Amino acid sequence: MSVRTAPLLMTLFGLTVGQRPFTVNVTRENHQAVEHSNTTLTWLFPVSTDTPSASLHIHIRSVNPLRTVFLYDSPSEAEPYQDEDYRGRAWCDPELARKGRIECLLTDLRLSDTGSYQCVVAVNRDSSHKACHLSVTAASIQAVTEPSKPAGQGRIGLYAAFDY
Repeated sequence: MSVRTAPLLMTLFGLTVGQRPFTVNVTRENHQAVEHSNTTLTWLFPVSTDTPSASLHIHIRSVNPLRTVFLYDSPSEAEPYQDEDYRGRAWCDPELARKGRIECLLTDLRLSDTGSYQCVVAVNRDSSHKACHLSVTAASIQAVTEPSKPAGQGRIGLYAAFDY
């Protein structure tokens, strides 16, 4: 047996004994939001209680244009990375992800945030990905009108002074 066929046989063996492949699912495939509002993109994935996860890798990215919204790699112990366009506007909790749930809160949405978002999750040696779509529409501009002022009821006076 070659080294290349061993993972394939292990996968097939795992499927035959009842183990399911690792898959990431999205709670909503299509999100609609208004400019300057907030939305949460949520992905779910199975977490094995039998073996604690030694490594967790999360990569959430905007597909077009390709930008990293959130990147977390547990073994590196580094701060999560975000593209400059999302810095301060995207928040994901890696501790919640250890329980099989990724919630990515996007705040102060912009029209340019419209597009597909893909979440790639790798736990130990298993990985999967799933995409969802976000559509951001322009906020309606409501005309601000000044309250009408009643016509003035003051008296107009004319004063004249004569010097003799």
